Amino acid sequence: MSSVSNPAQVGTVEATIAAGINIALVKYWGKAPGTDNRPAVGSLSLTLDAPGTVTRVAFDPALAADTFRLNEAEADLRPVTRLLDEVRALAGIATRARVESRNTVPTAAGLASSASGFAALGLAAWQAAGLGRAGDPLDRRLVDLVRRGSGSAPRSLLGGFACIDVETAGVHPVTAAPGLEVSLVVALCADGPKSVSSRDGMALCAETSPYYPAWVESHPADLRAAEAAIGAGDFTALGEVMEHSTMKMHACMLASRPPLRYWAAGTLAALEALVPLRRDGRAYTTMDAGPHVKALCRREDEAAVADALRPVARAVLIARPGPAAHATTWDAGAR
Repeated sequence: MSSVSNPAQVGTVEATIAAGINIALVKYWGKAPGTDNRPAVGSLSLTLDAPGTVTRVAFDPALAADTFRLNEAEADLRPVTRLLDEVRALAGIATRARVESRNTVPTAAGLASSASGFAALGLAAWQAAGLGRAGDPLDRRLVDLVRRGSGSAPRSLLGGFACIDVETAGVHPVTAAPGLEVSLVVALCADGPKSVSSRDGMALCAETSPYYPAWVESHPADLRAAEAAIGAGDFTALGEVMEHSTMKMHACMLASRPPLRYWAAGTLAALEALVPLRRDGRAYTTMDAGPHVKALCRREDEAAVADALRPVARAVLIARPGPAAHATTWDAGAR
């Protein structure tokens, strides 16, 4: 990887970045008024060690136009070019870029592939354009850049627990107390992309759900409770507020017109399979805008949680807190 002040003057330069998906424990759902993709509520998430996205951006003076390949196939170039145009404006260059990306998570299926994707793309373009050798993930220009691509992408710039502040749309790390060692067990409950995008679903809820104002109003208390639980190392309190936030979000969705339901038959089967572990306080569940079930548990319980889910899930992934978005090599693949 190289990073220079003006790639257009010195030939091709590139950067490759790996970013993990992040799963919101206190949910982000809804957009603030305006066109800057700012969230209507804050959120608190856990960035995972796998799966995720690896993206290589190469600014090449020989290119007449940007190109983009996702998982070895041509993909929608428009959101990539929008982000690259912002980077070029900040760097004062006009060089076109070749972008290659690998996802190790199903795309558009409710597993936060857009978050890891835009975090990896944004930081790779940032470094390749010479905007920061270290690629400080808390640089507000970078945070704003990736947020405009995906509202949850700033959280994937950071490792472990991260929080987005609704007032500033900035992101900050949340430090866990020593001894709070958690895993997130993911049950894949359906195949294929979801039928309604998160962005369209958020708009529908805001416009038609009578529960949406209550969702926004009650949200700050959940964030405060979750941050306090993490800081105190209180797994039970964290699990309970996570579930509360999840069910409020899905209740808001279900009350939309028409009803917005991301769950599948496998979702309900996975939730039912976890009832005994939930009763014992060993696993707490969350679902995003998609059919898959994620179970938060203590590290020592991850195998038992995975065993409970395997008979009803299409596949089960065991993930742990992962690192911040970071430089890697393209040949290393998608982690």
